[in-house]
Amino acid sequence: MKKLTEKLRQVLRYPLLCLFALFLIFMFCMDMTSTTRQFSEMENRVLTQKPKFTVEKLVANEYTMDYEEYVNDQFIWRDQWITMKSVSESALQKIENNCVAFGQDDYMFEKYTAVDQKQLEKNIGFVQEYLEQYPEQSVTLAVIPNSYQVLGEKVPAGFPNVDQEPLIREMYTRIDAENLEKLDFGPVLEAHDDEYIYYRTDHHWTTLGAYYAYREYVESKGMTPAPLEELAPYANLQEDFYGTYYSKAKLYNAVPDTITWYDLPVEEVIIDGQSYDGMYDLAKLQERDKYASFLWGNHGLTQIVVNSGVENPTRVLLIKDSYGNSLAPFLTQNYDEVWVADLRHVFSLSAVLQQAGEKGFDDILLMYNYMNFVQDTNLAKLRY
Repeated sequence: MKKLTEKLRQVLRYPLLCLFALFLIFMFCMDMTSTTRQFSEMENRVLTQKPKFTVEKLVANEYTMDYEEYVNDQFIWRDQWITMKSVSESALQKIENNCVAFGQDDYMFEKYTAVDQKQLEKNIGFVQEYLEQYPEQSVTLAVIPNSYQVLGEKVPAGFPNVDQEPLIREMYTRIDAENLEKLDFGPVLEAHDDEYIYYRTDHHWTTLGAYYAYREYVESKGMTPAPLEELAPYANLQEDFYGTYYSKAKLYNAVPDTITWYDLPVEEVIIDGQSYDGMYDLAKLQERDKYASFLWGNHGLTQIVVNSGVENPTRVLLIKDSYGNSLAPFLTQNYDEVWVADLRHVFSLSAVLQQAGEKGFDDILLMYNYMNFVQDTNLAKLRY
């Protein structure tokens, strides 16, 4: 008993160490008894689930890596720890967290310091091959600059991001064909850089930014865009949108965005062969990823029928990334049918063209934001 008392006294000489040990034991017990979560609303992503053990995975060192990721994702009070980290880093006046910079007027910007030159070369070649394979099609290529490029005055001074403007121009000079028109949205977006054309907490452009691009596109085709004031009666607002940049940076005092969506009348919306009610998934507006409400999220092929009563309907095919989801509804003002293809979710572009039949498309718009155009491996599907 005397020895035990002496040992206890020795331990109590280090109270901080004791408290830390008790804290570890407490956290271990809480973590072991907590319920596994499937999805993080705060991070807007599916969380890693417990990996299945196999000897093969253990020998290959895959199981331990997967299990570590599982433990990190399922750690008790993960959201609260993330918020605490954000508060502490803000107190230290940090201007960046998890490759997201905190700019002026509550804007966030992605850190983008290097271009995947190898994949870019491939993608330029894929587009060129597609143009040569379908010389009878009228194609417009539009590569959209990302928010930090257009809203440069709001980006923290000295932030070492890639200058996209000369790279887009150089890329346009390398892609050439008689059936190709190159459209640069940079100048029109920069002309409205004092307006709400990009979200503060998300990587997409806003509906207003998409509208200015739509206007530029239809004018390049000799058509008259729908005036914004005529679309105003169809406008709806959804507040409290926290986007992808917020999900990465977890800035505790981030100012939420507002989504504007236009409930424009259409006859029918068909997504991957299934009929949907309208162009928007209104249920998504009540969730964290509110941008997914546009066109019901990203799908393979979306057909928007505006006017089925004409003998020879005008058709446009929009080949896009997620930026195109907020632009497509505006195209219904100038075409009888708007087809939207996402190469991430279709087998090939030729399958889409084949489904369109002999009538084909009056116009084709190939539109990607710059970062996605550089890194997307699915552009290979343009060739087949």
